[in-house]
Amino acid sequence: MNQVKFGAELISRVMDHLCSQLDGCEGVGLSVWPDGKLLKALGVAVELDAEQLTSGAGPLVEASRDERQVSGKVGGMDVVAVPGSWGDSGPVVLTVYLSHSPQVADLKAIEEIEPLIATAAAVVEFCAGEVMRADQMVRMVQHRRYIEQAKGLVMGARPSAPGEAFELLVRASQHANVKLRDVATALVLVVGGTLEDSAEEVVEPPAAAFDVARRLWEALRV
Repeated sequence: MNQVKFGAELISRVMDHLCSQLDGCEGVGLSVWPDGKLLKALGVAVELDAEQLTSGAGPLVEASRDERQVSGKVGGMDVVAVPGSWGDSGPVVLTVYLSHSPQVADLKAIEEIEPLIATAAAVVEFCAGEVMRADQMVRMVQHRRYIEQAKGLVMGARPSAPGEAFELLVRASQHANVKLRDVATALVLVVGGTLEDSAEEVVEPPAAAFDVARRLWEALRV
């Protein structure tokens, strides 16, 4: 089996697994941006992802544009759109359609699976001849690590489960309309002062992300 077939098969299997772990999961989709190319869709995502891609509106499009997690409704279904950053050109976006409003357990399951799906998508795109540099793959890993570190800071400041800590970061990101990865990176910098990576490898978050991180950290320490 070549890399493209392996990547596509991995995407299908992981998406199937994710949906099986979520009560009321009605479909899962995966698209690559900035082109808005639908890589894979299961269940209602076949129609609802295509509908958003055609109209240029909806949680999927919003998540791709702002590179932050977005929840909403499409076609009467609750949907969570999660961008997985893999480079400067645009994210890969995972959409999960539910028959109910997303709960903490749902967000935790999605968070755990999303990096694997994004990596499989990267394999498919790279082997299909799309441009993906090694530094883009490095940034994918960096962003995930900073989110994990930020979750650890939240759990340390206010005892909570990983899913609850992640939900708190997501809410802060959504409320301020700032990318989750930027909020997480800024929080690590606000609390620790430095990152493990050299300055040449890391793009400093915008000022708005630092504002969110400082307010969040102050609130956690009350």
